[in-house]
Amino acid sequence: MIDWTLFIAFVAFAFTSAFTPGPNNFMLMSSGALFGFKRTIPHVMGVVVGFNFVMLAALLGMGVVIETFPWLLTFVKVAGATWLAWLGLKFFKAALAHKQGKTSSPEDKSKEKSRSRPFRFYEAVLFQWVNPKGLIMALAAAGAYVGISSDFKFRTLLICGTFFIMGLSSASTWAIAGSALNRLMSQGRSAVVLNIIMGLLLFATAAMILTAHTGTADVLSAK
Repeated sequence: MIDWTLFIAFVAFAFTSAFTPGPNNFMLMSSGALFGFKRTIPHVMGVVVGFNFVMLAALLGMGVVIETFPWLLTFVKVAGATWLAWLGLKFFKAALAHKQGKTSSPEDKSKEKSRSRPFRFYEAVLFQWVNPKGLIMALAAAGAYVGISSDFKFRTLLICGTFFIMGLSSASTWAIAGSALNRLMSQGRSAVVLNIIMGLLLFATAAMILTAHTGTADVLSAK
């Protein structure tokens, strides 16, 4: 009923894919750094649940849709890269404010607090649909590991369940790592340096997304 050799290979793939750097992990780390782990939990759960929806869609034949409408890949790349670049810009602005020793009145701080907040659950879920790494990973897994089981329902349960466990572990780890930087990012020269580093990481990820060759043939061949 289950090909254990292929399943073990899939677990290794899921672990590597989940823990390696990517848009979700950088965003979770930055959220942990800015808001702490507790406030980042909805973002963590949104990433995990959202990706499993994408994975389920891939198992149900999303690759056929992409093959029919190849422009969707370009849209995903541009939307994902734009979102990351915008987040990176916010870090650069924060670094500049710290460097200039900018002070704010209580009213300004209140307004800034209302604008600056962690991702809500549904926002993190929606982001998974414009995350190129997650989309390609889901399509690759849906095709490459179809031999895990001949029973579609059981195979779906195994694949989505494994990604849920790996995704939750990875997302929590990156968010906790970011929260460890929370105090450093809030004061002094460390705040300037760390905000710049996070901004550069997000810009670099956006650039990699835009320059990566992920045409329809590449995605479907990954299956």
